Amino acid sequence: MALPFALSAVAGPAGAALTKGGLGAKLFGNMSPLMANALKQSALGFGTAALSGSKRPWKGAMYAGLTSIPFSYMSAANAANAFNQEYAGVVEPQRFLKSTTPLGTQMQDVDFKGVPHYGMQRSIPIQGPPTPNYQFRNVPVDIPKLSAWDIATGRGDALKDIISPRTIADQYYDASKAAGGEGYTRTLAPPGSDGKYMYTKLAEGKPMELPGAGIFTKTTPVKGSYNKAGDLIYSGGETVSDWLPTAASQAAALYGGRMTPEEEWEASRKKRKKELAWMYGVDEDQIEGEMDNPWYGGGGYWNKGGIASLENGGGVNGPGTGTSDSIDAKLSDGEFVMTAKAVENLGRGDRYEGARKMYGMMNMLDPESETMSEVI
Repeated sequence: MALPFALSAVAGPAGAALTKGGLGAKLFGNMSPLMANALKQSALGFGTAALSGSKRPWKGAMYAGLTSIPFSYMSAANAANAFNQEYAGVVEPQRFLKSTTPLGTQMQDVDFKGVPHYGMQRSIPIQGPPTPNYQFRNVPVDIPKLSAWDIATGRGDALKDIISPRTIADQYYDASKAAGGEGYTRTLAPPGSDGKYMYTKLAEGKPMELPGAGIFTKTTPVKGSYNKAGDLIYSGGETVSDWLPTAASQAAALYGGRMTPEEEWEASRKKRKKELAWMYGVDEDQIEGEMDNPWYGGGGYWNKGGIASLENGGGVNGPGTGTSDSIDAKLSDGEFVMTAKAVENLGRGDRYEGARKMYGMMNMLDPESETMSEVI
C-alpha cells in the first residue's frame, strides 16, 4: 500500500496544477468535473499498475477512474450545499424614491395692472423640479438552487443568465470623501446617523459560474472564535491537498492490474525453473519439474517424481510401475541401467533383495560408490 500513498503525495499538487494550468485548461477545461477527475485518476492508475509490473495497466486505469466517481460526487455535493447556503435568502441594495423636497419660495413685488405697488410683496414658489430624496432598501434576489448532479456533470444552463447580487463597495457620510468619485449616489441617511445624507457606491454583479468539484484539493472549514479582547477571529478557509481520493483510486489500480492466479503460478514456475537451472548448471529447457524432493535423504528415493540424479549409483523408488518410465533419470557417460524385472529376478522375486545384491556387486567393483546402508 506504500505505492498508492506515495503517488497520492505527488498527485495531490500535480492534479491541482493540471486543473489550474494552461495544459489542464486545454485538456479538461470543457469537461465536467466528474469526467475530468476520472481521467486524471485513470492516467495515474495506468502508471501505478505499470510500475507494479502489471501486464494489464489499462485495467488498473479503469479501476482507478471508476473509484474516483464517488469522491467526485461527494465533492460536488459539498460544493452545492455551500452554494445554496451562501445564496439562500440573499438580497441586494436597491435605490428607491423616498420623498421630494420642494425648492421653497421667494418674495416678489406686487403688480397691479402693470403698475408696481412699492412696498407690497408676496411669496411665490420657486420654479423648477423638486429635490428627490432617495434611500436604499434590500430586495430579495432569486438565485436558483444547485444540486450535486448539476455541479458534477457541469450542467451549463444551471446558472445561465444569472447575475450575482450587487453589493455595497463604498459608503460615506462625508460628501468630501465621495467628491470626485464616479458612481456615488446620495441618499437619505438612516435615522440617528451623523449626517443628513449618505453617499454610496455599488459594485455591480457578475455572471455566475458553477462551483468546482475537484478531488485533489479541499478547503478547510471556516471557524470563528473570540480572542481575549472580545474580537471575533475567523480561521480556516485554506486550500490544502486532499490525499484520500488519490490513495483510494491508486489502491484500486493496483487491485485491478493484479495478476490472475494462473499468471501468478506461471510466474512462480518460471522463477523456480531459473533457480533450478542455475543450481544444477543446466539449461532451463532441460527442467521439467521440481528437482529437489523434501523426502529425499541422499539415496535414490523420488517419491514425488522429478529427475533422479544417480552420480553415485543406487536404486530408485518412486511413482509408476517397473516399465512406466514415470521418473526422469540424470545419467552420466558410461553408466548402465538395469530393468526393474532384472533386479526382482536377482532377488528371486524380492525386489529389495535383488537391489541389495546389486549394491554389493557395485560396491565390489567401485568401492567409492553409494552403499545400500546409506540409502535405507
